[in-house]
Amino acid sequence: MPSSSDKPIPDVGSPPAEPIRGAALPVGDSGMVGYFKFVVLACFLVLPWVGVPGWLVAILAAATLYVVFRVNDYRHEKLHDYFRQQQSNTTDLINQCRADLDEVRAQSRLGDSALLQLIDGVIVLSTDLSILLINPSAVQLLGLTPREKLQGRAFDELVRDPKMVKSIRAAIDERLPQDSIVELHHSDGVRPIRVRVDVIGEEDSLRVQLSLRDETESRQIEGMRREFVANVSHELKTPLAAIKGYAETVELAATDDPEAAIHFMHQIISQCHRLERLISDMMQLARAQSGRSLMKISSIRLREIVTESVRTYEPVAAASGLTLTLHDGGEGSKVMADSEATLTICNNLIGNAIRYTPRGGQIDVSLDWHAGRWAVIVEDTGVGIPESDQSKIFERFYRGSRNTELSTSSTGLGLAIVKNLTLALSGVVSVQSKPGKGSTFRVELPAVGNKRGTVAAVNLADVPSDATV
Repeated sequence: MPSSSDKPIPDVGSPPAEPIRGAALPVGDSGMVGYFKFVVLACFLVLPWVGVPGWLVAILAAATLYVVFRVNDYRHEKLHDYFRQQQSNTTDLINQCRADLDEVRAQSRLGDSALLQLIDGVIVLSTDLSILLINPSAVQLLGLTPREKLQGRAFDELVRDPKMVKSIRAAIDERLPQDSIVELHHSDGVRPIRVRVDVIGEEDSLRVQLSLRDETESRQIEGMRREFVANVSHELKTPLAAIKGYAETVELAATDDPEAAIHFMHQIISQCHRLERLISDMMQLARAQSGRSLMKISSIRLREIVTESVRTYEPVAAASGLTLTLHDGGEGSKVMADSEATLTICNNLIGNAIRYTPRGGQIDVSLDWHAGRWAVIVEDTGVGIPESDQSKIFERFYRGSRNTELSTSSTGLGLAIVKNLTLALSGVVSVQSKPGKGSTFRVELPAVGNKRGTVAAVNLADVPSDATV
């Protein structure tokens, strides 16, 4: 990229050939000096002829010579003063020029640095489409060779995209900005690029500026938004349709078959609970996707959070014929996290394990320390997850092809909430599973300190609700 810092400094060390405008060069006294010289000569030649004594002639000659020398000294002094003033003015001018040049160079370096750091691509072209300036982002977006070899080359020879070249020529001809989206082929696939073309400069120094922005992420976000709206609409439509059907049936059976009406009322209540869970999970997911902005990150005792979650789900597990056991990781299980978010993670993991574990199964919850992180591990003997589904289970509303009876009570948002909350807490979530043999979910959170406790089985009945580590 051309820069003013690359230009040689002009030689300003010598004074200008002409005097500075406004400074008057002192006029020489050569006429007066000649006149006094003539007087001296006249004194020596004429005065003796007219009878003037020699001593008087000598005095007059000496006085005249004294005046001549004084005038000469005065003239030289004035010349010296003038040249000293000129030298001082020239030095000030040189210093000012150098200061201005340094400021221009600093501003140029600042502009160059800002241009190099821009995420968007920037290209400046001449009217014949030769490249005058291009930043690294533009080189990367267009898939070109290193930018040092691009300046001066024809843009339409390097980027053979008719739509982009057409926009550039239209901007030059119409003197109006042009916006378009082009799709460029790269090794990693097709990349959509938004291109804005602006004409800058005056008529005699016209330039074309291209601004390039990668639209890949924006399109992905837009696709996710559309998918989310479609999924939410579908998830809400099912229970609402069931409630409507049950309500119509109750209306017809209220007088003729009261028992059937009561049954359908129970179904309506069940569907309302499902809607309530769905809305609650959607609110939790929105909070999880907002990142750390709504969280209160502090040092918390992970054992207390896990214990509270296990206590909450003990009756649910017992009602489902399951054994829920907590294996404590010992002393020092402190993490940097948000207590409410951590409790939500534990509740979703344990609730998910209960939901997909058949009656008579076992669910084990434990704490483990590894490489500066404390992990919550939830292991079940449930239906398991096929390998093809393991990369998708953390997506919103994804329930896979598991047992239909087990999955009907799920909103499909639990594991998506776990993933987003874990990422917001700078943690890691993973799963290991085999169909028919159960699943093991592991959530790791940043630990406070490097202390690791011993693993021991804990009887929840012996642990007070306000226990501290």
